[in-house]
Amino acid sequence: MTHDPPVLPPRLGRTGWMLAGGLILLVLASTWTGWANHWVQDDIPIILDNQTAHSLGLAWHGFLEAYWPAPYTRELYRPLTIMLFAVQWLVGEGSPVVFRLVSTALYAGVVLAVWRLAGRLMPMAMAWVVAALFAVHPVHVEAVAVAVNQAELLVALIAVLMVTAWYDRRTAGLPTGGGWGAGMVATYMVAMLVKEHALVIPFLIAAMEWSILDDERPLRSRLKAHLSVISGAIVSVALMVAVRRYVLIGNTRGTFTAEGLVSSGLGGRAMTMLGVVPEWFRLLIWPHHLQADYSPREIVPATGFGINQVLGVILLGLALVILLRCRRRLPVASFGAAWLAIGLGPVHNVLVPTGIVLAERTLFLGSIGFVLGGVVLIHAGWRTLEGADTRVARALATVGIGVLLLLGVSRSASRQRVWHDQATLWRQTVIDAPLSYRAHRAWAEVLFHGGAKGPGEQHYLEAIALYPAGWPVYLDLADRYRIAGQCYPAMELYQQALTLSPNVPAGRASLVACLVHLGRFREAAAEARTGALLALEAVGDPRLDSILADAHITLTRYAEIADSAATVGAAPGSVSLPPPPERAVDHP
Repeated sequence: MTHDPPVLPPRLGRTGWMLAGGLILLVLASTWTGWANHWVQDDIPIILDNQTAHSLGLAWHGFLEAYWPAPYTRELYRPLTIMLFAVQWLVGEGSPVVFRLVSTALYAGVVLAVWRLAGRLMPMAMAWVVAALFAVHPVHVEAVAVAVNQAELLVALIAVLMVTAWYDRRTAGLPTGGGWGAGMVATYMVAMLVKEHALVIPFLIAAMEWSILDDERPLRSRLKAHLSVISGAIVSVALMVAVRRYVLIGNTRGTFTAEGLVSSGLGGRAMTMLGVVPEWFRLLIWPHHLQADYSPREIVPATGFGINQVLGVILLGLALVILLRCRRRLPVASFGAAWLAIGLGPVHNVLVPTGIVLAERTLFLGSIGFVLGGVVLIHAGWRTLEGADTRVARALATVGIGVLLLLGVSRSASRQRVWHDQATLWRQTVIDAPLSYRAHRAWAEVLFHGGAKGPGEQHYLEAIALYPAGWPVYLDLADRYRIAGQCYPAMELYQQALTLSPNVPAGRASLVACLVHLGRFREAAAEARTGALLALEAVGDPRLDSILADAHITLTRYAEIADSAATVGAAPGSVSLPPPPERAVDHP
């Protein structure tokens, strides 16, 4: 494919500014319905309830603390993201509106950066279409609607700007070392401190070197020419891994394993993710149906080779054909396929399982390559029709693009409203993902807070039925029963939860509280000692040490109180216990 010179010179000109304005209007039309949204989902623990995100002084401590605050397990490391949240909290005095506007601004920045990159690789009209389709893509709503997902937007912005800067430097024939290279390495480090998936940025640059940049030198010579920046990137990654390992106390991976992958080995994870591939392409090609959660049983761990795996193989094969066969004739299509694969790399889950099997926000970075390559492929196919009747072909293309943009704006704007608040989100998610145990659990919590205890109980029970291994749901419902004075059904649920996960001090403590309330002091003392012993034996888990140590002390005290009550023959309901130990949980 013949490349025109860069279409975005330092001065855009009147046409350029009008095109840029059109892209910004598309972003605003797609997002304005979410500007009045409240805190939802992970916004609540990470921003609203997290004191570290409320003060610049405390935010500096984020460089020595995990991303997820207590009582959540010590997971992930994103100190600059916490710093960004603290700035917005101070500017808006805790109002979510500021976060929504910043998310929209970041999204607009990514769209304009995509246009700028595409303008290096194709004619202006095509580049604008790429950016416009990207701006209205409904799969991006989750990345924009939830404040904590600003990290997705910021990493994508940095990635596109770095790849564009590399292209400009290389096509200008300038060296990539020295101060310029040091600046690139420093920017790379900043991106990784925002969110860990920024690790893939050098691979995006390598994909451009392989597919777009015309360099006939041997590979060794090319690597030698860029040795300083390559070495800097490697050192940055090593330093990041070391710091992350130190802060997370040895937990280099930094997150739990998703429920759908817990019991799967390498082969099982590969089969499961092959079945997810068609979902990726569905969401990228026609994202009419969106949902906030894909937990079991929305995505079921694969035990064999079924229709979804067949489709996954076909789609991956097609992407591989585009990657390899288009490198010479349609290099931008090849580059787009490579970008998509690299963008999805952090959540491929085969070699290293993560806490997410599928989430719409994780498609944001990869979708840049999908739109780039997709528009080029469609344009190449359209040339055949265009040769028959240029005016008709162009008219059809214009109408088609206009329809897609209208559909994208409409779907994105309506989807933004789903994220308005917790009640709206989880009510809709139960409809969108009826087999998601997490959706039923969250909706049950909303119902209980609203006083609808009967429906809330039913959704808790539905969550348990959908995912019987999810012990936190048993504890949630048991706590509801205990607070309502219904200790007998509560104890049954506590015991089921402890069967699934014996070392849950908060659950053990609540069971002891019920036994004490009923006057069964000897049983209460035995349970408390069991829990204290298990907590003591588990000390050494770097994510939970402080919580486990406190639990050991609390449960030991419970045992002493229960023994004393049994000795004096205390009446049921007459004994008070200290507050239960903090409940540590994996993040939602």
